[in-house]
Amino acid sequence: MRLLKILVLLPALALASCAEREAANANAAARATPKDASLKHCVNLNSARAEELMRLPGIGEVMSRKIIEYRERNGPFRRPEEIIIIEGFSEKKYRAIADLVCVE
Repeated sequence: MRLLKILVLLPALALASCAEREAANANAAARATPKDASLKHCVNLNSARAEELMRLPGIGEVMSRKIIEYRERNGPFRRPEEIIIIEGFSEKKYRAIADLVCVE
């Protein structure tokens, strides 16, 4: 009798877990939308002025000047990660701004 109850309840539990997963995926998609929207308004490392770069967390006047000087000497960035090449720019600092910068 106990086995019968388990067999009857098992499909219901499976459906509930599927529904919970779908709800979780929908919530994750809803949270991802603002991030995707922010990517459309990212700071382009290849064209941003010093004032725009200084709006990024952890980027001050000196670092914004270094970014501009680097791209003037070496050409445009091909990938945002290349900013780590600049002296004084750490991987930690890049991770803090990774979602806010792009190259075009």
